[in-house]
Amino acid sequence: MINYIPLVGAIASGIFMALLLKQYLVRRKTHQLLWSIGVTLWFILMVFEFLSAEELAGGNVWMYKLFYALAAVTVGFMGAGSLSLLAGKPWATYFTAYVIVISVVLLGLGLTASIDESLLTDGYENIEGGAGGAMTVPTRYLTPLLTVPGGILLIGIALYSFWKDRSRWYNLFIAGGAFLPTIGGAMARAGDNRFFYAFDTIGIILLSVGFYVSMTYIKKRAEARMDDEPQETEK
Repeated sequence: MINYIPLVGAIASGIFMALLLKQYLVRRKTHQLLWSIGVTLWFILMVFEFLSAEELAGGNVWMYKLFYALAAVTVGFMGAGSLSLLAGKPWATYFTAYVIVISVVLLGLGLTASIDESLLTDGYENIEGGAGGAMTVPTRYLTPLLTVPGGILLIGIALYSFWKDRSRWYNLFIAGGAFLPTIGGAMARAGDNRFFYAFDTIGIILLSVGFYVSMTYIKKRAEARMDDEPQETEK
């Protein structure tokens, strides 16, 4: 049976991806580029989740290999984007380089790994032992090198930004959007895939809402500063 929840997530992440790319092309900020890469990968993952149904492309080995490797890479780039926004150089540069190196190694291991094809017949949410249950152990050991620091940065920086300025409440959406897939992924690794697709989909929707509200917030702040400038000149 086809699960349409990931299709909703693919649509949401596709819209989010377009907004981020548009913003990056206008402002050319590093954090926007890193987030654009992360959300583009998220979009690809949601498409793969939808296509993993038995009636579609569930038995595709290469799609599964890419899915598993890119899941960790996505979190790494999202975390690097948040660090770039908060800290800038040099720490963001160091962490981004780390993410790129680990991503290359992970993709190399993932694409050359031997997997249990018999587990890929009925959607990734139904794989025995979690979504990564068909992947070999060495590759599975490497993914936390990206998911743990990337997730901590993405969630932690959003919460820190809200704590620092409570008017930026949209950061709670960003933190929640990152937290739910983290929980879903942890549950999947433990063998419970019940909320895997749902948490991924709700997560990207919350991130999209948080980003959209942040754009509106920043625009209003900029307009307010422009309105104040003539008054300061008169003084």
